[in-house]
Amino acid sequence: MPTAPGGVRGADGRASAGPPVRDDAVPLGVLVGAGVVRGWRAVRWFVTSMMGDTAYATFVEHQRREHPGDPVPDERTFWRERFAEQDRTPGSRCC
Repeated sequence: MPTAPGGVRGADGRASAGPPVRDDAVPLGVLVGAGVVRGWRAVRWFVTSMMGDTAYATFVEHQRREHPGDPVPDERTFWRERFAEQDRTPGSRCC
């Protein structure tokens, strides 16, 4: 009796083209799509972090956790002070 490539036979003894397909197998398209979404989220996180888009939210979180009694400045004041500090110490940035 001839066998399939690799000599794989099914449970009924007939030649099989490969390993049996599981009923709970996830389609390749779903896996690829999930990988693309995960990759896009990682790129978005990296770019927004590098651009400073999350700086105020990170500052507020730190301020509330480490200095719970201190007032938290509004976002406009935060950015004004941050840019003033960068102007005073230009070595802390690339340009």
